[in-house]
Amino acid sequence: MASANREMHEFKGLAINSGKVMARVCLYSAEKYHLVKDFTLESPQEITRDISRFDSALAACSNELERVAADVAINVGKNESEIFIAHKHVLNDHSVVAAIKKAVNTDKKNLEWAITDVFSAYEEKFATLDNEYLRDRSSDFGEIKRRLLNHLYDTRPGFVCHNQAHCTRGKDRIIVAEEMTAEMMVHMKLENVLGIVTEKGGITSHAAIIARSLGIPAVSGIRGIFDHVICGTHLFVDGDKGIVITNPTEELKRANIPAEPADRNEVCLLVSPPGMQVMANTSHLDDVKLAATMHADGIGLFRTEIRFMQAERLLSADEQYDYYAEAVRCMGDRPVTFRLLDVGGDKELPFLRIRKESNPFLGWRGARFLLANEDIFASQVRALVRLSRHTVANILIPMIIDAAQCRTLIDAIRGIMATEPAHADRVRIGVMFEVPSACLQAAEILKCVDFGSIGSNDLIQYLFAVDRNNDMVSQDYDPEHPVLWSLLQNLQRDAAAAGKPLSICGEMAGREGMVSRLIDTGITTLSVSPRLIPRVRSEMTQKAGATV
Repeated sequence: MASANREMHEFKGLAINSGKVMARVCLYSAEKYHLVKDFTLESPQEITRDISRFDSALAACSNELERVAADVAINVGKNESEIFIAHKHVLNDHSVVAAIKKAVNTDKKNLEWAITDVFSAYEEKFATLDNEYLRDRSSDFGEIKRRLLNHLYDTRPGFVCHNQAHCTRGKDRIIVAEEMTAEMMVHMKLENVLGIVTEKGGITSHAAIIARSLGIPAVSGIRGIFDHVICGTHLFVDGDKGIVITNPTEELKRANIPAEPADRNEVCLLVSPPGMQVMANTSHLDDVKLAATMHADGIGLFRTEIRFMQAERLLSADEQYDYYAEAVRCMGDRPVTFRLLDVGGDKELPFLRIRKESNPFLGWRGARFLLANEDIFASQVRALVRLSRHTVANILIPMIIDAAQCRTLIDAIRGIMATEPAHADRVRIGVMFEVPSACLQAAEILKCVDFGSIGSNDLIQYLFAVDRNNDMVSQDYDPEHPVLWSLLQNLQRDAAAAGKPLSICGEMAGREGMVSRLIDTGITTLSVSPRLIPRVRSEMTQKAGATV
């Protein structure tokens, strides 16, 4: 552990989630149990005792994982809760259980050592695999091991200074930990955390996915960070570049202002410059409420499929309407744009029993799914157009591939509207530009719709034929590439010619330095994670001031 060190040190790691933040440190201990004792059980009674202890710990941890999964499904999302269901399956896997019991029964090893030995072997084996996704899964075995040992030792991971008066338990602090585990994410109030820095952990790890879904700036791979920080150390985190700086100088602080401030009451007073808008990307009502608190100019993207994932079933039109109406109510007179079900790729609805595809990102998803599932599509459209009785209903169609497909879906929406009491003049239909073929037909498509939205994450992936989670090709996932910027300029030109508004969402819109460049292309409506609104709006304001 570090002593009080006031020297500035700069580290370069792996950018897990975008955003900049400057705040004090909270150290989090995951209780790795490096010094588990290894001894031989001397009698049959000791062996029976340890087997009984293992069975009890197994049952207790399984029940705990079920409770955690249920809590995460409600408060974070169904996808994220699957992490803990997967942990339960691994914990109860026949091979794992048999290996631990063999170590106790046959090798006569004490239970704590048997658990450590078996799970560490799995962890080390997965960590050496060529596949990046499976490598990142190695940390799951470490988490399960710690959970069992936590139960047996009757201790829990937590903040290093939790017994001291100055401990804030992560509130308005940057968390520094050895590893960003899913369990760690559950044990703290994430809405209060400003940033996360870890010694290890991959970009596709489950916990990294949670950090991105909540918009928390995060950097991993900072080896030796514990030698340079204590609780309360000032830290600067640049989640765009993967840079972490301890004890930043006053000059550095001034050069990087505005970083996200800890006092969000001041943030809420900010407004966007004239002619520009900072909207929010949201997945559930809690996101919408946070966006309202941040004074977002509206919701640029409401991911409706998340509610279906949480419910684990299809929702009726009435259920959907109540849910969407509550989101509209939270935002007052600010617009809310609801994206129709974007199913497929990394977003599955298991209860639909959709056939497995070898390449789901290029398969039955987005607009294709909607066209093939008329009942699901019609139910959602009916719920959304009912909103027009009281407000403007903004409907966004995902993954359009060309003008013909666009017209087919719009005709279908108009047909459903004819059977549903609605105010047609208050229903606005837009499309997402995520596929290069749609971008090449943007001029024709924009004639058919009321607005457009650029889905930057998928657009970059499809434009450069690159899997952004594959470390062998990740260098080609390049939001700086001139081809992408040429495409964005062409999209904005077509939108201006058609007199239709065009926005951009996805991680690119929230990256530091991108705001100014996007404004230069003429794209002045950006939709980002609610937590990034302060920084994006500040950069917009700086840009507007510089051009006056």
